[in-house]
Amino acid sequence: MTVSGIPKWLEPAVIRSLNAVWSEIPEEVNIDREGTLILVASRLFTGYGVEIKNISDSREPVVFFNASEKIIAPEIKLNSPELRGLALEWFNNDIKGMDGEIFELIKNLPQSAFTWADEALREELGKIVNKKLPGWEFTLQIYISQDSTLINLTFRPSAKMILAVKPSLYSHTIPVMFRSDLEAKLIPAFSPLIGVPVKWAENHRDDIEKFAREFLEDRHAVENLRADVKINFKPDTVSDLEARVDSRDYMFQLWVSAYAGIEGRYPELGAFFGFRPDWRLHPEVYAEVILALDNFSVTHRWGGRIELLENLWAGVENQWPENKYFFRVQYSPVKIRRPYALWRYSPELGVHEAALGYRIDEHMSLEIYYYSDDEDKIGLKGMWYL
Repeated sequence: MTVSGIPKWLEPAVIRSLNAVWSEIPEEVNIDREGTLILVASRLFTGYGVEIKNISDSREPVVFFNASEKIIAPEIKLNSPELRGLALEWFNNDIKGMDGEIFELIKNLPQSAFTWADEALREELGKIVNKKLPGWEFTLQIYISQDSTLINLTFRPSAKMILAVKPSLYSHTIPVMFRSDLEAKLIPAFSPLIGVPVKWAENHRDDIEKFAREFLEDRHAVENLRADVKINFKPDTVSDLEARVDSRDYMFQLWVSAYAGIEGRYPELGAFFGFRPDWRLHPEVYAEVILALDNFSVTHRWGGRIELLENLWAGVENQWPENKYFFRVQYSPVKIRRPYALWRYSPELGVHEAALGYRIDEHMSLEIYYYSDDEDKIGLKGMWYL
């Protein structure tokens, strides 16, 4: 069956119906099959006049449709869902031009045709919506009056929506107290994403990561340290927003430590400050101060190190009051819930110091600590990062 005179998107539905009718008309001499097809088609497809111009060799008719009533240009109305902030902005940008696309589909459709073409129209609109708004569903309403036609589309999210955004901020260079504050500020900043479809968020992943990067770069803790920000957004029902924030030049840490099972070792308060020029192997010059909280004695260290592999550092440092040098190797991953390791050795003092630990969360870590001078000492060491 071949048809002409109707929109391309409507042809499959019309051909299916015509084929069904044509196959039911008996092939008998006294029955005008073409006339019967015209009569039935005129009643099925109101708004059009139907004509058969010729018969193909296979005896299947070519059906021509002509609008039998005045064409009224339809009005297209797209109703945005209840969104806020960045989500509303992205949605409005996504639907720009959609009303024009829909208008092109139906601009030559007679009013009466909307009564039987609604399902085919819904299917065609679904292709447009899925392309521009993946994850969104829509409701189609058609309002017809004597002199106007209104096509109304209302959007709603699909079943798989974002219910929460979980930010995680990792850094070698920003103290935990500032990182926790930044994470807390990210939660309300991304609250407009709550309730949007996961597929649509995936489509706007670059926009979300750009927004998060710019948001963090505007914070004083990041701006003052001249930090680089890298974002990785993983859309899901509970979406992960991972941010890696590291200063291009500086590193700063504060911590409190306590020992268990090692005689003569008392809680300590420590501070670390490093300067790292942007050179190959990421060289770093640093100073470290450790205050013993039992007698308030102070240990000073300064040294230099390079990053041999990712998160694996090696270098040499000098320690006072002994005024002796140490070799230092340290593996320190950025993310939490990861193991880490430290080894220090002074040939002059004959001292070994080693630790194998696990970072429990942003603030706490627990390690097996080993120290050897005149005798071997081993125990547990807890770290609380400020």
